[in-house]
Amino acid sequence: MPPVLQIARRDHSGVTVFTLAGRLASEEGTRELREALTAAVAGGARSFLVDLRQVTYLDSAGVGLLVAMFRHVTRRGGQFKLLSPSAAARRVLGIAQLTRVFDIFDDEGDALLNLGGETKPC
Repeated sequence: MPPVLQIARRDHSGVTVFTLAGRLASEEGTRELREALTAAVAGGARSFLVDLRQVTYLDSAGVGLLVAMFRHVTRRGGQFKLLSPSAAARRVLGIAQLTRVFDIFDDEGDALLNLGGETKPC
């Protein structure tokens, strides 16, 4: 059976982009995501964009993981931003008042520009 949370990683001009699809919830891929991010940081990555547009469910364990990832990256001098949270993810982030903590972008080009990975075409 495939994992309930699907994780895709790509690197774009110095920015590591994780695209998540499915449920970001306890025991449903959170360990794999934590390991992927930790390995990327250990490999020297410092700018992260996490695409939440295809996240169908987010629970407290998923929120806790996002906060832990944010802290892990920023304590090492890096940047951690979110891209296009789905309505379900945005609702939970809002309830937890984390929309004030995370930089959230709805446009990938703007997010990459902010992270220093790309300039938008004129």
